[in-house]
Amino acid sequence: MKLEIQENVKMAGSTRDGGRYDGESMEISKRETVMDEKIYVAVTKRDLECKSSLVWAIQNTGGREFCIVYVHQPIHISVPGARFHEQKLRRYRKKKNRALNNLDKYLHICRQMQVRAEKIYIEMDSIEEGILQLISQHGIKKLVMGAAADRHYSMKMRDLKSKKAIYIRREAPDTCHIWFPCNGYLIFTREARIREILYLEGTSSSSLSQSKITKRAESFPSSSMPKDDVRIQVALIEAERAKRETLIEASKREEAEKSAIDAIKRAKELENNYHSELKRRKATKKALKKEREELEKIRSESETRIAESNMVNRELQGKNRLIMEELIRLRAEHEELKRKLSKVSKLKIKSEGEEVSPSKDLELPQYFLCPITQDVMEDPQVAADGFTYEGEAIRDWLDRGHQTSPMTNKRLPHTSLVPNLSLRSAIQEWLQEAPESLNQIFCLLKIESKGVP
Repeated sequence: MKLEIQENVKMAGSTRDGGRYDGESMEISKRETVMDEKIYVAVTKRDLECKSSLVWAIQNTGGREFCIVYVHQPIHISVPGARFHEQKLRRYRKKKNRALNNLDKYLHICRQMQVRAEKIYIEMDSIEEGILQLISQHGIKKLVMGAAADRHYSMKMRDLKSKKAIYIRREAPDTCHIWFPCNGYLIFTREARIREILYLEGTSSSSLSQSKITKRAESFPSSSMPKDDVRIQVALIEAERAKRETLIEASKREEAEKSAIDAIKRAKELENNYHSELKRRKATKKALKKEREELEKIRSESETRIAESNMVNRELQGKNRLIMEELIRLRAEHEELKRKLSKVSKLKIKSEGEEVSPSKDLELPQYFLCPITQDVMEDPQVAADGFTYEGEAIRDWLDRGHQTSPMTNKRLPHTSLVPNLSLRSAIQEWLQEAPESLNQIFCLLKIESKGVP
C-alpha cells in the first residue's frame, strides 16, 4: 500500500484550454521562475538529524524560499484491517506521525531564521527513487542533501559516504544543482551541467512579447488583440522546453552509456581475475595431488620396510631362542659327563684296592683344567693377568672384543699370550702315567664337550 501526501505545493496548471492559448502562459513562466529559485532540502526520519544541512542551506545558498522534502518508506500490508496486521498498522501510524512532527520542527527552524518554507511528504519503497521522482515532478533545480550523517563527519572527509547521496549524485538530472554538506561543512557540489539559458531566454522573450501585446491592447480594443502572436510565443516556449528535455535525455543517455562501458570493463576485469584465480587453483590442486602421491609412496615404502624388519626381528628371535636352548642342552650334557667321570673315578679306585696310594698320586690336578672350559688343557697359554688358559678358549675370548681378564674381570694391559711349556709337559706326563681307562674317559669327555663355551 503506497500513500502520497503533498502539502503547500503549488503545481502549474494546464496551459491549454479547448485548443486555445491565453494569458495563462505568463503565469506559468512566473511560477516556473519562482520554482527555480526555491531551494529543496532533503531530510531523514531521525529527529532533526538534518538540522545542520538545513541551517547551512539557509546561510549559504542565498535562497529566498525553501522546501523541506521527506520520503517515507511505508509498511506493506497484504490484508488491511486484519487482526494479524493491527500491530503493523499501529507502528505505521506512529512512524508517520513522528515524521510529520519532524517536518513541523524543520519548518519552525525556518521561521526562526526568518525564511519562507513549505514541506513535501511522500511515501515510496525506495528513498532514492522518491527523491528522483520529486526532482522530476517539481522540476527541482537546486537541492541540498546530506553527504553523510553528522556522526560520521571527520576533518579528512573529502567525498560522499552515504549510499543514497552517491546514488542521487549519479542518477539525478544534469539540470539539478546539488550541494552535499555534512555537519555544517560543504563536502561536495555537483554543478548543473546544462543551464536553463535557452529556457530563460524563451521566458524573457515571452514576457517581452506579452508586454508588447499589452501595450498594443491599450491602443486597440480587446477584441482586435492578435491571438496568433500569443500562440506563436507559447509554441516557441513549448519548443524550447522540448529541446531542453531532449538535451536532458541525451545527457542521461550519455551517462548511461558511460556507466555501461564502466560496467563492461569491471566485468572483464572480474572475468580475468576469475580465470587467473581458477588457473592458480588448478596448479595448486595439481601440486597438492603430486605431494599426496609422494607421501603415499613414502608411507607404503616405510610400511614395507617396517614389515620386513619385523619379520627379520622375529626370525632372529627364533634363532636366538634355538641357540639358547641348544646352549642349555650342551651345558646340561657337560655337567652330566662330569658326574659320570667322577663316578667312574670312584669305581676305578675301589676296584684297585691294593693300588689305592698310586691312584691318589695320579688324581687330576686342578691347575690342569682351563678356567674357561674346565677341561684338561692341551695348549696352555699364559695371559697378561698371569693365569693360564686353553689357547683356543682365550683367543676366542679376546676375538669377541673382550679386553678384561676372565678371572679378575680387570682390564688387561695387553692381549699377548705366552705358551706355558712347563705346564704342558706336566699335563702330557700325567696323561701318560694315568691308567688307560681314565685316559680314555678324559678323551671322551673332551670330544663330547668340544665346542661348549
